[in-house]
Amino acid sequence: MKDLIEKFSEQLKTAASIAETYTLPSNEPAREIREVVIAGLGGSAFGGEITRKVAEKQSHVPIQIYRSYAVPAHVGPHTLVIISSYSGNTEETLEAFQQAMQAGAMIVCITSGGKVAEIARANNFDLVIIPGGYPPRAAAGLSFVQQLSVLHARGIIADYRQDLQEAIQLVQHFEDHASAENLAKLLKNNIPVLYSSDVFEPAAIRWRQQINENAKQLCWHHVVPEMNHNELVGWIYPKNLMDNLHVILIRSSLDYHRTAMRFDINKAIIAKSCKHITEVYGKGDSLLAQLVYLLHFGDWVSLYLAIENQVDPTPVAVIDFLKGELAKQ
Repeated sequence: MKDLIEKFSEQLKTAASIAETYTLPSNEPAREIREVVIAGLGGSAFGGEITRKVAEKQSHVPIQIYRSYAVPAHVGPHTLVIISSYSGNTEETLEAFQQAMQAGAMIVCITSGGKVAEIARANNFDLVIIPGGYPPRAAAGLSFVQQLSVLHARGIIADYRQDLQEAIQLVQHFEDHASAENLAKLLKNNIPVLYSSDVFEPAAIRWRQQINENAKQLCWHHVVPEMNHNELVGWIYPKNLMDNLHVILIRSSLDYHRTAMRFDINKAIIAKSCKHITEVYGKGDSLLAQLVYLLHFGDWVSLYLAIENQVDPTPVAVIDFLKGELAKQ
């Protein structure tokens, strides 16, 4: 896993090169796109979180992510469905794929192969092949760059490539290993509680998932301002657990000014109950660059935490067991 995290900038460069070759399929019917649905699970769905946040301030159509066996009933001929399955064999995504086909949606598949690629080729669907061989959670860069490319080619978002190059430079010259390692030491034997703005929720999701899978440790996240209407009240009980919680505030210069004020107030309120609070700020000028920097920072934290927990970050035995049990049914 360490090698994969270290080479994340190379993965992004590879993804950018693949995206440069992407063109709209000549056989695609000329239909108005009224919505975009991204179907995927785990690391493949996470790429959609990045894509959605980058796109939502400029897209003229809604973009939704579905992590299930189904696509919503409103999917139809004017829906662009992006089937995102790194392995190409994700059980839930394959079923959602069939439903999207039955609904007559416009379909783009992003995968390294498997059944998704087989079905796409058999039905002449738009297909983007990305390199295989990674644990799915370590291939997020390959997925979201292709999703951005697909949306850009269809005129849904503006050109994202300059922002991607900024992100690549931040990752390539990552200088915050000491901060990531120190934070991991603080998180050992504590439950991380992650708070971000709604705009930067993809970073919080990534941290949670990577801490779960790499460090084999529980974690939760919520977003500001929504948590100010519910979860903030919960920082009272049970008092005997507060010493084992560590709050991480994921912040950005791009946060809305009222949201930034809320973070400051929240910090003061939470500090009355929890003595462990750390703030992490995004770096970069663009939203895409800051999101990528923060997810990369979180990847390093999860790796260092795995070392602290004395576990191998790569295997996910319990997930493999679950899939094996389902395969018996």
